[in-house]
Amino acid sequence: MKRIWIVLGVLLVCGALATPVEAAGKGWHLRIFAAGLDPDLDVTVPSENPDEVRVIGQSDLGFGASLEYQFNDRFGLELGAISGSPEVELSADIPGYGHLSLTDSMSTQVIIVDLDFHLTPNSRAFDFYLGAGIANVGFGDLHYVDPDGDPLDISADGELTWSVKAGLDIALGKESRWAAVGGIRYIDSDIELSNVDEPDGGPATLSYNIFSFSVGIAFSF
Repeated sequence: MKRIWIVLGVLLVCGALATPVEAAGKGWHLRIFAAGLDPDLDVTVPSENPDEVRVIGQSDLGFGASLEYQFNDRFGLELGAISGSPEVELSADIPGYGHLSLTDSMSTQVIIVDLDFHLTPNSRAFDFYLGAGIANVGFGDLHYVDPDGDPLDISADGELTWSVKAGLDIALGKESRWAAVGGIRYIDSDIELSNVDEPDGGPATLSYNIFSFSVGIAFSF
């Protein structure tokens, strides 16, 4: 989380020091960017053998794209998508084996519709905006193999949820249609493991909130 705020701070400083140029305004803005996915997942869940399993989500660098229609100086509607494959590590102390750690990448796709609010409509150097909206999060299955060679497959169900973001576009030249872009995003999300049960018999559900930072380029038309 700390590194995301550092990235945003650097972007804001760059924007403040940029040579005055014509910033993007009303119209279409196409953004293509690298997107870091940092799931907030570090939990210990009960099990039968072993007694408990630690589940940890790792960061991953994916990619994304969005298209915004800014219909006046302040507001725009944006459709975007982010894709990545953060690793999910399972670790436990197994009698007869000692400490065991299994890792697999979980495909993660997010489709987002945001309402953007542009805070600096009169700036000639940069466009700083906030956004909030709905996000459809989809997860791929997890496939592990234990030391005996037996497979362990886990299915993760996606969900419809909400997201908030902050973004910054810095124009790359006088009257240029191109801009450097960056931002941070929070996606509220849970994973329901459809083939893993809690001790009470219900499906296991883990909090899987995603922090994302992005850096890329935009074209306005």
